[in-house]
Amino acid sequence: MRIKSLRIKNNYLDWEFEEITFFYNLTLLVGVSGVGKTQILRAIDDLQDIANGRAINGFEWYIVFSTVSNKEYTWEGSFSVLDDTLFKSEDDDNEGKAKPTIIFEKLKDNAVNEYLIDRNTNSTTFNGNIMPKLSSSQSMIYILKEEPSINGIVEAFEKIIFKDHTHREGGKISFSRKPIKSLRESYKNFEEIKNSSEDIRIKLFLCSELKLDIFQGIKNRFIDIFPQIEDIKISQVEQKDFPINIDQTIPIISIKEKDVPKWIREDRMSSGMLRTIIHICEILLSNDGSVILIDEFENSLGINCIDILTDDLIHENRNLQFIATSHHPYIINNIPYEYWKIVSRKGGKIHIKDASAYSLGKSKQDAFLQLTKILEKQS
Repeated sequence: MRIKSLRIKNNYLDWEFEEITFFYNLTLLVGVSGVGKTQILRAIDDLQDIANGRAINGFEWYIVFSTVSNKEYTWEGSFSVLDDTLFKSEDDDNEGKAKPTIIFEKLKDNAVNEYLIDRNTNSTTFNGNIMPKLSSSQSMIYILKEEPSINGIVEAFEKIIFKDHTHREGGKISFSRKPIKSLRESYKNFEEIKNSSEDIRIKLFLCSELKLDIFQGIKNRFIDIFPQIEDIKISQVEQKDFPINIDQTIPIISIKEKDVPKWIREDRMSSGMLRTIIHICEILLSNDGSVILIDEFENSLGINCIDILTDDLIHENRNLQFIATSHHPYIINNIPYEYWKIVSRKGGKIHIKDASAYSLGKSKQDAFLQLTKILEKQS
């Protein structure tokens, strides 16, 4: 998937951001804290939820995107606004409350400039045919997900991955309900592993189990950043350490420091080291067409790994799109300003501009200093 442009308005919370166009492989959202950078990422994540059947109170959207097969679509729509006394949340079992309903929804095939879906409160057409009355609180993409012309769109939205690095990456232990033997039998080579829906740690584990060259490449990249490390391994957790079902696969990352006899397990290593491993794996092991949203990319990353990882984001990702937020000077200074989107806010309106809209210096350093002054004015 590639997100080309996006415009969002939340009529319930009374905020919106103007249309933003995204760069092909990396967009860095730059701005002071509180201007709405994270809201942009969450809005993209919300669109994935809507494609999965969720209703979001007062949410209005317009997105232009392409699928893995390079088909371009425009999807737009709006949910009604319910007040707090009427609104039924996703976790609310009270049948007396309602969910927001779709006011309108359109899905256009941009190649032929024709609408696959055209829906309002009175009628719905799909491929020009009038549809019977359907769930008013679920998107047509979700309702028609089994249709061949819609299935590729559903698969595209499944490739959105939201990484909130304001929390410890190792806080949640990843696992697969498949036993190790089943996992080994399911995947025979790197391409099958990379394009699977498995968690990134499971993918790393499989690369290690199959002794693939990519695992050695990930290890070497990590050691380049942390030369005091001599080895990395990822192995199935022992049952004595976790009360688990023996049929589950729960891989744990460990590192070996030079001249230190014992391995350091991920729950005891620094959060910066752990996140660095995960970042490298995201770049090298994520599905083709993934859109990876990274909030506060710099959190818990050391200076020694920031420039290498930002360079990887620009040059090493093949068929991935990264959309990241940052207000860290070192991150901003190491990503060319052609990739910047400068975010500001006035009241409930979030504004996004290319760096080219500002009179920035020609050198990276001059551009960074100019940006610093702009952000100071915003704050």
